[in-house]
Amino acid sequence: MATPSAPTCPWAGDLADLFPLDRSYTFLNHGSFGSVPHEVLAAQHAIRMEIEARPIEMLGRRIGELLTAPRERVARFVGTDPDRLGFVVNATEGINAILRSLRWSRGDEVVVIDHVYNAMRQSLRRLGDESGVVTREVRVPLPVRGPAEVRDAVLAAFGPRTRMVLIDHITSPTALVLPVEEIVREARARGIFTLVDGAHAPGSIALDVDGLGADAYTANLHKWVCAPKGCAFLAVSAALAASVHPLATSHLYTQGYVKEFEWQGTRDFSPWLAAPAAIAFFERFGWPEVRRHNHAMATWVQAFLSDAWGVQPLTPIDGSMLASMAIAQVPPAVQRRFDSVEALQAHLYDAHRIELPVIDWHGAWHMRVSCHLHTRPALVERLAEVVRSLV
Repeated sequence: MATPSAPTCPWAGDLADLFPLDRSYTFLNHGSFGSVPHEVLAAQHAIRMEIEARPIEMLGRRIGELLTAPRERVARFVGTDPDRLGFVVNATEGINAILRSLRWSRGDEVVVIDHVYNAMRQSLRRLGDESGVVTREVRVPLPVRGPAEVRDAVLAAFGPRTRMVLIDHITSPTALVLPVEEIVREARARGIFTLVDGAHAPGSIALDVDGLGADAYTANLHKWVCAPKGCAFLAVSAALAASVHPLATSHLYTQGYVKEFEWQGTRDFSPWLAAPAAIAFFERFGWPEVRRHNHAMATWVQAFLSDAWGVQPLTPIDGSMLASMAIAQVPPAVQRRFDSVEALQAHLYDAHRIELPVIDWHGAWHMRVSCHLHTRPALVERLAEVVRSLV
């Protein structure tokens, strides 16, 4: 089957001009740390200047008032109640706030799949070292033919000691959109605590946090929403709100979920305060249209690179398990030329000015390409040609 043509951008002009990207590089790693649009950076700068002009008033007396509107705006955007949404710096902090707030017994099990983000794996490792909690990591091999493979593997791992399932909404190393709603429903029916790592979800897929029904959901806004770095949230169920606390215990301990999360000491509040500006920035394009464009690009990327490199697609070719990222296997002949994924990634950056992650997945190497409004097909075509030249 012939590789489809690259999707056409529905907006006029070079949208990369809206971002402060170094155009001399081929930037294909928005998923790790997105670039913040000029307009959103200007909003953050104005907020910072106002804080510095009257720091005690803004932080000491008014921060709760100032965070109300951003919290309500973010809650509407992701589909949850603002009274159950707390701001955190990143999804890793959100996950750890949950892990540290629950009472564990030695031998309790947490089920994850092997596509779990490594920071979460390490967080569970520490929990095991300190509390005797067991991590049951389920293997889901690539290629994945459909969501049912993931669902069935997770459900088969549930046992009498399973206390929690920690599941990614979109996996970081492999860019898979997982059947979270089905897994959450089946886990809750068994009395298993459900924690969703949605680090890549907001702005990448349509999101209804409360509709998923998880006990807790945490996600970043500094990836696909392009808020300033250090902008994320943790949303919890009504039954959980009174027992979840931020990692840093401060003056407002036990005074309510929102109050505790909005004040944990002096920090840079400007990313949270600027979140509405980031949401509004993409509203001018239309969020459904932005997601549709990015998904079409990711679907094309998988098909194009798989064909260009003569490798097998790792998810359904129709893009049904993709959002705004896709991975493609590194041609074996290229893998043999380098000692490690770090060496290949450094070569792409140093010799060819290409920025993207190279991931070792059970011995096979993969490249993950992120797609946003600034990602043009020509950048992906250049990556394909450079990798072909290394064969």
